[in-house]
Amino acid sequence: MDTQPLAVVGVLALLVAGGAGFALADTGTAPTAETTPTAETENATVTVSADATVERTPDEATVTVAAVGRGETAAAARDNLSDDAVESALEAEGATVTSSRFSVRPEYDYRESGRELVGYVAVHTVEAETTDVEAVGTLVDAAVDSGADRVEGITYSLSDETRADAREDALTTAMDRARGDATTLASAEDRGVGDAVTIQTSERGQPVVRAEFATAADSGQTDISPGPVTVGATVQVTYELE
Repeated sequence: MDTQPLAVVGVLALLVAGGAGFALADTGTAPTAETTPTAETENATVTVSADATVERTPDEATVTVAAVGRGETAAAARDNLSDDAVESALEAEGATVTSSRFSVRPEYDYRESGRELVGYVAVHTVEAETTDVEAVGTLVDAAVDSGADRVEGITYSLSDETRADAREDALTTAMDRARGDATTLASAEDRGVGDAVTIQTSERGQPVVRAEFATAADSGQTDISPGPVTVGATVQVTYELE
């Protein structure tokens, strides 16, 4: 299993014992207390929430590029696209290419007297998916060299297997933090922590990826270095107090 640095943030806890409730929030402010009566202290519970975040190196990438064609008619604009050459070049680099968007629109010249139709613009956007993350710069160069007019974006992501592994680590860390905080709160009331009564979990946020773009001076090739993909999870656990 790939090991990466773990970052744990955010804790919310509620302790109900001996007729008093204590709420502790990780907000940088002092804890607040509220009275919560309970009929039987032996049935008291402590409920805590904890977040955990892990990072993984992306193992999938998608390069989105567009070819633009112009002409006096819509058909001419379409015929002037270099999309077929772009797709062939990307496939030759081992990418899986799919058509994303296609549009044809009129182009006008706006003057004080009104607008005048000067032609049509056709745009064909394609996506190239690869599991060779190191080859992203090569895909960009291949697309541009074969006639792509725009590089619209690069997306890094995790495969299902890698994401599941990362989420498992995040959940394990969040559970460890939750029990630790529950133990601290229970100890303040001279109680111990028993079994978990209920557990709720949710995935937190969207994947976060940072990338650095550079052009190698010697070769003239594009070099792109992705940052890690962040996967987070949140748990809310209720424990019996002993």
